Amino acid sequence: MARKAAAACREFAPTPTLKLRLCLQLLERAVDNELLKPLHKAVLTLDVDERHYWIGTFYTLLLSADDRRKQATYFTPPHLAHGVIALAQQAGFDLRKHSVIDPAAGGAAFLSMIAGQMRAARASSGDIATRLAGMEIDSGLARLAEALIGRRLSMSVDSGSIISHRDSLSLRAPSQHDLVIANPPYGRLLDDPSGHRWKQVCHAGHINKFALFAELCLRLAKPDGLVALVLPSSFVGGPLYDKLRAHIRQNAEVLTIAAVTAREEVFVDVQQDITVLLARAGRAHDAKKAVTFGDFSASKPFKARMAGRLPVASGAAWTPPLAPVGMAHGGATLTDYGADVRSGYFVWNREQPRMRLRWYSESDLPLIWATNIRAGTFCRPVARWRDGVDFVNFEKDASDAPIIRRDAVVLQRTTNSSQPRRLIAARVSPSVIKEWGGFVTENHTIVITAKSTRHLDLVAALLNSAAADARYRRLSGTASISVQLLRTLDLPRPEVMARALAKFESTEEAVEWAYLESSRLGMEAVA
Repeated sequence: MARKAAAACREFAPTPTLKLRLCLQLLERAVDNELLKPLHKAVLTLDVDERHYWIGTFYTLLLSADDRRKQATYFTPPHLAHGVIALAQQAGFDLRKHSVIDPAAGGAAFLSMIAGQMRAARASSGDIATRLAGMEIDSGLARLAEALIGRRLSMSVDSGSIISHRDSLSLRAPSQHDLVIANPPYGRLLDDPSGHRWKQVCHAGHINKFALFAELCLRLAKPDGLVALVLPSSFVGGPLYDKLRAHIRQNAEVLTIAAVTAREEVFVDVQQDITVLLARAGRAHDAKKAVTFGDFSASKPFKARMAGRLPVASGAAWTPPLAPVGMAHGGATLTDYGADVRSGYFVWNREQPRMRLRWYSESDLPLIWATNIRAGTFCRPVARWRDGVDFVNFEKDASDAPIIRRDAVVLQRTTNSSQPRRLIAARVSPSVIKEWGGFVTENHTIVITAKSTRHLDLVAALLNSAAADARYRRLSGTASISVQLLRTLDLPRPEVMARALAKFESTEEAVEWAYLESSRLGMEAVA
């Protein structure tokens, strides 16, 4: 309904001011705008948390698709906002006296709710207004956020008195608060942000907005203040975020890491896996202290699953100590399957002169493209743009390293949101080795070899399972598959997996049983 109303109204609201006016009408008891009436009627039936969330979301839907992606205006739904605030309260945030700031205030998803909770805690409206602060880069959203907060407090809020219209990342010496809470914008910056201390949290060429906001949030918190962030899961284990993890640990004690399950039921139009981080600023993380690992579902509150220490190395992945939260611990990795993992070699657009449309000699090897890989079937090389096979020429004196001359499993290294699985793997057909003596894969693939074909069959079955896919998603929220993370992926024991495939007709059932049985054996060994 919100989408339909936004599509009908978009041409009448080209500016932030006009978008704001439309949204403010949804706060009134009645509207004259026929285009808004169905949405207005629906919004009035919601509780105040849901109502404010959908009014803020309606503003974002009035933006063009390009502007919405550019500004990354995707708001935290009420049940998750409630959960994050509750985590902060459990860690010491006091609604009756503490201050709070959201440097990516958006539609006040956090601040409006906190204002309401402060009122319920019997704080006065005037006092609450002095303890709330926020920043928002979109002028219309900044004013809308203040209007929503004003409704919570039953008072008029002067423009800019609570939410500043500005670019948060331009702050140099920010004021500090007891709680910093945010769902910051995601997205890569193509240009280096001059003057910002991005080198502390990002690698050159891979500067992401959320990492910059995380660094800012640590500076916005008072010593011993709390920082609660809703971030892409990639920051937990992604190789490119080792600097961010190290920076957080140097400047804050990590308290809670909570995965957000069923993302499609949580955020409107978001295809990113999400994790909540709660930390206490102003102190370095003690590697001996336990971190709580847990999760949020689409409608249930936070559930703690286990406690464990972070790795000793400051930039290492923050994987749960045994297995992804709520999942049985297999206790094995690809190394236990005798597997070797490497990235694909051939970058076709850089070495086009070496490509052949047909086989001429033993120096020509077939090329496997990522698009050739289909789960559940043997992978065979097929030309990218036409029938037949593409070949890559290797002169006799050239290095043989890129050539795979043994049985292997290949994976797509980059997936997209339309694919139901992150991990897509296939055994390379034995006929490829028999006919051509080897093959080469493009750089958008990953190649796994093992000590036996039996182990390769086990690896292929595992990587194509929902259980392994779910565990990998907890390690990384990005669409690119990391060789490093694949090597650390928790798997069932090889001998247990072999028994499972013989025991069950369904591969999915076999994999689930193998994880549970491996976990049981592991616990018996410890006992």
